[in-house]
Amino acid sequence: MVSSTSPGLVVFAWGNVSRGDDGIGPLLAEKLRALQLHELVVIEDFQLNIEHVMDFNGMTPLLFIDASVSIEKGIAVERIEASNDGNFSTHAISPQALLNVYQETTGDAPPEAFLLHVAASEFGLGESLGQTGAAALDDAWSFLSDLLEESPAEWQAVLTARAAPDRSAL
Repeated sequence: MVSSTSPGLVVFAWGNVSRGDDGIGPLLAEKLRALQLHELVVIEDFQLNIEHVMDFNGMTPLLFIDASVSIEKGIAVERIEASNDGNFSTHAISPQALLNVYQETTGDAPPEAFLLHVAASEFGLGESLGQTGAAALDDAWSFLSDLLEESPAEWQAVLTARAAPDRSAL
């Protein structure tokens, strides 16, 4: 559960470090936690679950971070909305479906949410980070470092400005 103090951003990072580039989310979560910023809540897991709606903190913006095959290199920021996209089970859920669960269970609109796509291509069990993933991990860390240099009050505006205008722009 998120603390009662109001953070400037709640970050969800997921993946599996035993599966090559799939470990990008956890690697970034580790770096973010090491900063020990009180305005930043970092939640890491192997996958998103419906229980993660309990980690939302009112209207604090959300940033989801995951290895992505939606882009070929680097990173892309996507603004996401609640969607009953059918992409969930009792064991895994998409960020959009998680926002929808929040909306349906609370009756409230979900917080502003963004998905940081980090390019990835190597997902085999026992593989290490591939070239694409390693380069994109560096790009993602550079972006996150720049974001966090801004005041917490500006984080949502920076994410909004960086977000692709629509999914087809990814």
